[in-house]
Amino acid sequence: MRWLLIDKILEMAPGERALGVKCFSRSDLFFIDHFPGYPIVPGVLQIEMIAQLGGKCILADKQKLLPVLTSVKSAKFRKPIGPGDRVLIHVEVSMRKSYSLAKGSIELDGEHVSFAEVMYGHVPIPSGSINEHTASSLSGLPITGGI
Repeated sequence: MRWLLIDKILEMAPGERALGVKCFSRSDLFFIDHFPGYPIVPGVLQIEMIAQLGGKCILADKQKLLPVLTSVKSAKFRKPIGPGDRVLIHVEVSMRKSYSLAKGSIELDGEHVSFAEVMYGHVPIPSGSINEHTASSLSGLPITGGI
């Protein structure tokens, strides 16, 4: 995955909730064009941060299912996130038989600045696939990288 938007998972209750962290650097490529003179993290990447952490939380509980983003039910962005900022990503997951929901928020300096609710479809992971290694690695902390 090219855009790894979780630096580290700090806490996780598989299939229930997770807490992750992301530190932004001026060298992050999206700051070049978004926006010149006023660099901020694009809203779509903030949604992706919540989706990645929620997906890891689901995968940690259901290692034979790949959570695939199917919809963004809602998203709100209250304050900008910029270069040098360190954010905490909070996610709570509700799992069903064929899909899951994740409600998440992004916290900057003790204030929740972004919110999103996303939905995932569950795709079975075939036996012997490379994703089995990824799924089994989610049992311990710290975890970095994408799904």
